[in-house]
Amino acid sequence: METHLKITGLHVITGLIAAGLSTSFSLGFFGFKNEVLAAVVGLAILYATGQISDKLFGKGEVKGFKAWFGDGILPFVSMWFLIWIILYNYIGFPPVS
Repeated sequence: METHLKITGLHVITGLIAAGLSTSFSLGFFGFKNEVLAAVVGLAILYATGQISDKLFGKGEVKGFKAWFGDGILPFVSMWFLIWIILYNYIGFPPVS
């Protein structure tokens, strides 16, 4: 499998994890509600994922910031925000019957 597909897959999976944690902080599952902390947790996971992908695949495989933006940041942020919003709206505000 090509390296950029592995990097994208890694960022998508960690984006899903970040969305779950951000939803937990936003809805107060840990005893307090804090949306700012939820965003900081997501950004910290993004940074950690970038560092892990650098160590796993080497700096020579990722061709600069433009490639990392397209293969890493964009898929991570897309998944993170999309799933965070869906979970926040679905779990936080259940439908009225």
